[in-house]
Amino acid sequence: MSEDSQPLTDITRKLRVEQTVRDFLEILDNNELDLEEGLIAWNMLGFTIFQDLHPDESHEQTHQRMMDFSKQLFGTRGRS
Repeated sequence: MSEDSQPLTDITRKLRVEQTVRDFLEILDNNELDLEEGLIAWNMLGFTIFQDLHPDESHEQTHQRMMDFSKQLFGTRGRS
């Protein structure tokens, strides 16, 4: 991938993620779930994704992987 296309790829990815979040919030609204219930659902979804990616890990390992991912993601936020 050329350096010229990288910023466009990053922008496109960010827009897809933002649209996914908007869609998720719409689903919460359509199902009359409040934000606390939405947070529980979001965490369950994340855990399920990590379990699918690493099926041989224990519950504790998956939880730690999620925590590490969140810390890394939060730590790099705004460093573009």
